[in-house]
Amino acid sequence: MFSEPAVFVDIETNGGNGPSGRIIEVGLIRVEDGEVVREYKSLVNPGTGVPVWIEQLTGIRNSDLVGAPYFEDIAQELREILDGAIFVAHNVRFDYSFFRSHFAALGHDYKPKLFCTVRMSRGMYPEHKGHSLEKIINRHGIAVEDRHRAYDDARAIYEFAKLAIVEKGHEAFLANAALQMKTKTLPPNLDEGKFAHLPTAPGIYIFEAEDGAPLYVGKSVNIRARVMSHFASDTKVAKEMKISQRSFNISYEQTDTEVEALLLESAKVKELQPIFNHQLRRKATQSVLLKKYDDHGYLTIAIENRELSDATDLDKIYGVYTTRAQAKASLESLTRTYQLCPKLMGLEKTKSYCFRYQLGLCKGACGGEELPFNYNERAEFALGRSKIEAWPFQTKIAVKISDLKSLIIDQWVIEGIMHHEFEPMLERLTNGFDVDTYKILRSYLRKNPGNITSYSE
Repeated sequence: MFSEPAVFVDIETNGGNGPSGRIIEVGLIRVEDGEVVREYKSLVNPGTGVPVWIEQLTGIRNSDLVGAPYFEDIAQELREILDGAIFVAHNVRFDYSFFRSHFAALGHDYKPKLFCTVRMSRGMYPEHKGHSLEKIINRHGIAVEDRHRAYDDARAIYEFAKLAIVEKGHEAFLANAALQMKTKTLPPNLDEGKFAHLPTAPGIYIFEAEDGAPLYVGKSVNIRARVMSHFASDTKVAKEMKISQRSFNISYEQTDTEVEALLLESAKVKELQPIFNHQLRRKATQSVLLKKYDDHGYLTIAIENRELSDATDLDKIYGVYTTRAQAKASLESLTRTYQLCPKLMGLEKTKSYCFRYQLGLCKGACGGEELPFNYNERAEFALGRSKIEAWPFQTKIAVKISDLKSLIIDQWVIEGIMHHEFEPMLERLTNGFDVDTYKILRSYLRKNPGNITSYSE
């Protein structure tokens, strides 16, 4: 089979991710020189309860796990079985991630060679569409006594590997193994050819599910390197593992510059709404801190839900947040730090002095003791960093982002792209104000003032 020992592994888990993910059963079959030399199976007490859906899937009950050994009780025996062997599993990086984290908790850095029977199936049986263990078992008529139990599933992938060698040849098997060793971090369902064609240039990349649905949109100055970094982290970061396990395809759009990639990423996330992008996803409304003045001239803040693309008073917006709770938490922090008045900040309702004045934490603006000028100056300073900056130019501007392109911008809105390759040609865009675009543009303009010129049509 292999030129060195191999251990065929399967686990059942409690369904958790990251630190909450625990093994509840292990099954191992060690093979040397084509012969099974050791087998091992055991339930594992996860130290927590197992959800009902896991009980129904595996048949392993919480009551079965009460008297089972903990992982640390069997760790030494597992290490002896795994020692010096290739770690083989169906969807190997998933199973390995649990062994890696469980061993790491005990102070053991476990880094074996990995071989994935999903990738073996996809590479050696390209004529078939599905490569789940269930489909492989049914397709090849592999006898399995107790599906979704660790030892039986480990035995199934061992029998499948032997069958693949018989049907496709030992050379094809070794070639697949060699390819996997070179590209060991790739997800099980991603074709190696897709990765090989990723450019090393700036742009965005999109992880896609089996049905083509977008999972995650990212950007980088080097698309291939950034994509690979996702997969290299999948055994340590729960989110990366989820993306890796569900990715069947990667598409990309190349750009000339990094700032284009940033802008394109923001636009694509809002367009596609991928499930693993949270920060840049568009909401119909956002919670904003809106500046007003009361009858006595004191600066006040109100939290309002707004559609910013239609906003005309951006100069009054002193913060933009995804939720009202985030806006309130930020306002509360600024109020404490700068001794602002919670009544004027809209955090406390009272007809007289605020409660913090009684504690010496407010300087009395709520009762007229602190003059409006002094209070407003401190409030402006406190809120200034999150404020939407007023448009600092008298006209529209053209911002050079490469030798061939300039962005035409007015009031923080990109109105078009000027192409300079032959005759100057303006590609018009229809956009409203977007806070993420605003942040990208503001940062770029501050760093590249020499690329800015006024623009008139």
